[in-house]
Amino acid sequence: MNLAGASRPVRRWQFVFESRLPTPYGPRRSRPDPSFLGMTGNTLQRASKCYSAAMSSRVALVTGAAKRVGRAIALHLARGGFDIAFTYHSSADEARSLEEELRQLGRRVAAVRADLTDPDNAVLDIVRGVTAEFDRLDVLVNNASLYLPAKLAETTPAVMRNLMAIHFESPLLLAQAFEAKLRASRGHIVSMSDLLADRPWPQYLAYCASKAALSNLTKGLAKELAPEVTVNAIAPGVVEWPADYPEAEREKYLKRVPLGRAGSPEDVAQLVHFLVTEGAYITGQIIPLDGGRSVT
Repeated sequence: MNLAGASRPVRRWQFVFESRLPTPYGPRRSRPDPSFLGMTGNTLQRASKCYSAAMSSRVALVTGAAKRVGRAIALHLARGGFDIAFTYHSSADEARSLEEELRQLGRRVAAVRADLTDPDNAVLDIVRGVTAEFDRLDVLVNNASLYLPAKLAETTPAVMRNLMAIHFESPLLLAQAFEAKLRASRGHIVSMSDLLADRPWPQYLAYCASKAALSNLTKGLAKELAPEVTVNAIAPGVVEWPADYPEAEREKYLKRVPLGRAGSPEDVAQLVHFLVTEGAYITGQIIPLDGGRSVT
């Protein structure tokens, strides 16, 4: 994010980073005030080290994390030492239970309600929610998704707008809003694309096109944000069956999967964790996670 660039428009959320957000105890401080704490000598040094360690905890933002794959990603990253910010929309009960589970793991948490079909306002809410709790961001996971069936004759402007808002506009605007923080932390962006981005189903025409846009955005951001930030996408096959998916259709699909089974949310979470920790030399890639379905 470059506030000085005259050619780049300044969005509302950019000013959030410039403000000193209040806390219940008064203005936010960059360091504890020794005179306020009443500490001197070795006690102050030990406290300063503890404070620095606490403030250096890595932070991950996961969109659409209240349920299913997003929830698995948030919990896996938390178990790996990340503090978690996450968004949800209508799943308030699931969001509360996730927040409680994350806190039980000893992590700091920021839960933000955001409607990503309205990207401008959603990103403003997300920036406010994240920066109110955290001073840094190391990982952005664009997981929020909308899976809408629509053949050509059924595809309306509203369907197209909502799918593009969630799968393309919101990831782009979040990268723009958090660019400075991600560069500062030498961070990572991981987005959830889809196997169907390259193998579209006519009955999900707009959905497939919006995921293809996300895959393309991933490659563009990998160039734009290098060398400080890695940007990758995961293209899952089936990692969690819809509850009403017919058993016969499941068996038909699995016959085309070399590994002979569906994936799981935890499979996705493990790959996300790898990409944001050990996979620091991987960027600009769309990684299939489909049990080999993409090669058959």
